[in-house]
Order: sequence, then structure tokens, then C-alpha cells
Amino acid sequence: EGLPDWARRTLESASEDRRDYVYSREYFEAARTHDPYWNAAQNQLVRTGTIHNYMRMYWGKKILEWSADPRIAFESALYLNDRYALDGRDPNGYAGVAWCFGRHDRPWSGRAVCGTVRYMNAAGLRRKFDADAYARAWA
Repeated sequence: EGLPDWARRTLESASEDRRDYVYSREYFEAARTHDPYWNAAQNQLVRTGTIHNYMRMYWGKKILEWSADPRIAFESALYLNDRYALDGRDPNGYAGVAWCFGRHDRPWSGRAVCGTVRYMNAAGLRRKFDADAYARAWA
């Protein structure tokens, strides 16, 4: 719900794709993934109720990539957002999570797990800002 038809279709069609990592909601909540940038974003969220804007998109997209399926991913992202974010349970919070899953966007090149939903990776973070300093600050 809340996603455009193209995003729902592509995520459903990619739902059985093999994932390199699969984390439970509890692992996400405890910032116990293999990714120091994602863990930093989750730590910032828990400690301050906010996430650096660019990192918030990365945070949600990695929940999609590292969850057993897109529905679990969306539920986990909403749970974490609602529990910890200052805009949790607010229309802006829901829109922010939905944006990570294709809302307010267009289809991109297809790939495993994400389908045509825009993909983000750590190399892109490092091109945009000093992601290593961010990770150190929120470790």
C-alpha cells in the first residue's frame, strides 16, 4: 500500500531473488549488520530521532535489500521509523519510508532483489560525502 503499481509489481517479481544478507528486525534495530554505514544511520536514528537525509534513503533501501522479502522490509522500516524517528507515525515519516521503496520516483535499470526500484550502494555514499567520518561519528 502507498506504492505506485510499477514498484509493487517489480518488488513482487523480485521477492524470490537470492539475497546476499538477510537480517531480522531485531538485528536491524540493534544495528548489527555487516555494513558500518547502515549501522551508523541506525545508531543516529536511535540516539537522536533523525538520520542524515542522504543516509535515510540508504537506510531504507538496505532494509529492502537485506530482508527476506519486500513486505517484511517495508514493515521493518516502518516499525523502526515509527519507534525511533521524530517524524514517526507522521505522514512525512511514512512518505520517507515509501520513497525508499519507489514512491515519488521512477523505474530504474532492473537488478536482483530491488527490481527496478532505485538502488544505492556504499560507493555512492562515499562519492557524495565523507561516509567514513559519518560512520566513525555514529559507531
